[in-house]
Amino acid sequence: MCRATALAVILMLWGIPVWGATLEWKSNTEPNLAGYHVYHCTNLPCTKSSGTATLLVTLGKVTSYEIGIPVITQYYLVTAYDFANTESDPSNIVTYVPAGATPPSLPQ
Repeated sequence: MCRATALAVILMLWGIPVWGATLEWKSNTEPNLAGYHVYHCTNLPCTKSSGTATLLVTLGKVTSYEIGIPVITQYYLVTAYDFANTESDPSNIVTYVPAGATPPSLPQ
């Protein structure tokens, strides 16, 4: 079974305005890795079990995905999957806040 992957967001800035944002994560090194699923949510909690996470894209063994420039706050998580389509635990949640938007408050 694939293990969870670490997730970080890299914002690709090419002057003003921003041309796009890219999610990037550390590669899973298990030999049965088939690829990654990228999920997104528009609110918290952002989990598959809560029903708020929507599959955005299924990828092969690449370790990044361009999300463009979302106009509203978005939350992202990644899972690795193997050839039996068994998914790993999800990565940490990454939040994308568009320029000029108020960042969401953190849970207390």
